[in-house]
Amino acid sequence: MQAQNYLKLETLLHRQAQISDPSYQAALYLLATNTELTNAAAPFISGNGIDFAGIKRAARGFDERTGQLVDVAHNLFSWNSKCAVTPFDLTRMGYPMLDRVCEALYIAVGQINVQVRDRETSAPRLELDDNAYRRTKKINRAIELMQKPSENEDGD
Repeated sequence: MQAQNYLKLETLLHRQAQISDPSYQAALYLLATNTELTNAAAPFISGNGIDFAGIKRAARGFDERTGQLVDVAHNLFSWNSKCAVTPFDLTRMGYPMLDRVCEALYIAVGQINVQVRDRETSAPRLELDDNAYRRTKKINRAIELMQKPSENEDGD
């Protein structure tokens, strides 16, 4: 269902530049987590961008965790927005919301790319391409190995 919700929101943007922007991808990914939130957000997404003030008003009656999800999405979208969600709040989100937030963090910094497979079918699939993330991990491991003291060194 998240893939269908994501496609619905992505279609509202109308511009490829926005669709490929990691900030947009992260925001849409979180706003697509459930259909009720997707439907509330849809009127506030257009070719002009995402109106988070409108989405927040529309989501006022939702549960606290969904409100926090919107707040995180807003912050990942516009990095200077105030985010009242604390690390403690994140720990209380639980599965699957916490997983979605963590994935969105990586999406926002370009380490994971959102891809929708089978777009034209009635059952599209959302896939997260983590090749950039895996490359970063590999490079960091190689750097760590280079920085390790050699086993033959006697520590003098």
